[in-house]
Amino acid sequence: MQAELAALRAQTAAARAELAHVLADLAEAQRQLSGHHLHQLLEANEQLVVDAMRSRDMAESTALLVAELTRSSELDALTSLPNRLLLLDRFSQSLTQARRNDGRLALLFMDLDSFKQINDKHGHTVGDEVLRAVSRCLVGCVRQIDTVCRLGGDEFIVLLPEIADAANPGLVAQKLMDALSQIADAGGKPVRVAASIGIAVYPDDADNVEQLVDCADQAMYRSKRAGGGCYSFFALHQTGPEHG
Repeated sequence: MQAELAALRAQTAAARAELAHVLADLAEAQRQLSGHHLHQLLEANEQLVVDAMRSRDMAESTALLVAELTRSSELDALTSLPNRLLLLDRFSQSLTQARRNDGRLALLFMDLDSFKQINDKHGHTVGDEVLRAVSRCLVGCVRQIDTVCRLGGDEFIVLLPEIADAANPGLVAQKLMDALSQIADAGGKPVRVAASIGIAVYPDDADNVEQLVDCADQAMYRSKRAGGGCYSFFALHQTGPEHG
């Protein structure tokens, strides 16, 4: 009986030892499994961070591209001046402010005199340099709140918001013509630059940009017919051109 009991105890001890070994193996397996999962989680987190950074970089690149495309669509390629699209936007803002404050604004429509002769004599490369020089000249003559726009070819528009008096645009036009007359060289070639300018004033002549541009354009042709190198007001109440 004692021998059988001893054998049973030995079997129990062996079973316990085996169970302990199995439990140890199970714990190690769990530890390794947890480590594997942790490694997978770390890899997944790292990938998420990388993807997030890539998405952010792509978003920033896209935003920069959109901003550049927007800027390009609003600027003249040759002179970097605002084009007609940006002019319309700024005119709309200026018109809203003028209506709110019962104020005035003016458009100066400018066409260079004898520009075709410059192109014919010196070539389009020199002609382009003249347009760039004219652009710099115009920008240097106006206020920061004003807008100088190139419509195309040798035509420019200057938007003058917040003018105190309807006669003030004439002073600006004379200043522009005086400055243009100082341009004597373009691309290493001697040139003479002059312009015909037409002036239209809101609300005296028109109350929207299309009509105001048309009025300024008509006034510009008055200056052309007067021999060029001068400015004219549209001024509906006047019977003849007024030019400097």
